[in-house]
Amino acid sequence: MDDLRVTLLANEGILLQFKNTKLLIDGIHENSSEMFSGLSKRVLSELLEGSTSLFQNIDYVLFTHCHYDHFSAWCTESFLQNHRVKGLFLPDRQTAELFSLRQTALRQADQIWLLDLPLSVKRTSQLTADISLTVFRSNHAGKQYADVENYCYLLDFNGQKVFIIADGAYEADYFARMLEGETIDAAFINPLFLNQHEGRQVITQALKPSRVVVYHIPFADKDRGFRELVKKDIKKYQSSLPPIDVLWDELQEIVL
Repeated sequence: MDDLRVTLLANEGILLQFKNTKLLIDGIHENSSEMFSGLSKRVLSELLEGSTSLFQNIDYVLFTHCHYDHFSAWCTESFLQNHRVKGLFLPDRQTAELFSLRQTALRQADQIWLLDLPLSVKRTSQLTADISLTVFRSNHAGKQYADVENYCYLLDFNGQKVFIIADGAYEADYFARMLEGETIDAAFINPLFLNQHEGRQVITQALKPSRVVVYHIPFADKDRGFRELVKKDIKKYQSSLPPIDVLWDELQEIVL
C-alpha cells in the first residue's frame, strides 16, 4: 500500500500527501489565538508564497468550519491568489459574506464545493482515481457553538480510510449511523475526545478506528498545561483505546 504522509502545520491544520496529490485541511490561519497555536510567521509565509517544496502544488484545500483557529479569510485569499487549486471545500453559510474570497476562489479553483448539508446527509466526491471524499455535517461541540456547522471528512486513499471529525459534538449514536459499514484506519481527534467520557464513547462505539491521531494541541511555547493533560489522558486511557499517535510540533510528520 502506498504511504500516506501527514504533516502538522498548526492546531488541526494538516497537509496530507498521497502519491502525487496534496490535500490541506484547516491549514490556513494565522497565529492570533490566545489558547491555540496558529501557523508561525515562517510557515505561513512559506505556505502563502509556496517557497518550499512541501507547500508547492497543493491540489485540494478543505475547511471543516470557520473558527479563527481553523480558518483565516485573508490568509486563504492570499494563498489562492498565489496558487491555483483543483478543489476548494468551504462551509457555505460561514463564508457567504466573504465576497472577495469567493471571487478569488472562482478564479483560482477548478471546482468549489460550498457545503450546506442538512444533518444526516452525506455527499461523496471522487477527487482522483485513487482518492474519494465523503463529507457530512455534525453539530459542533459545546452549547455555545450550537449555531456553528462542523463538517466531517472521510477520505479514502485507495482503500485506506482516514476520518477527520474536527470539532464535532460527542454524539456516538449519530456518528455510528453516519459511518455505518465503514472501516476507519485512522481517526484524527482533538484531545477532548480522550478527556471526556462521551468523547471516548465516540471513538470506541462509532469510529472504531485502527489508529487514533490526536492533534489540536498548542505548541510548547504557547502551552499552559494542555500538553501535560494530553500525556496524562493517553496514559490513563490508552489500554481501552486503539493505538494513539500525537501531532503537536510544527511540521511534525507521520506516515499512515
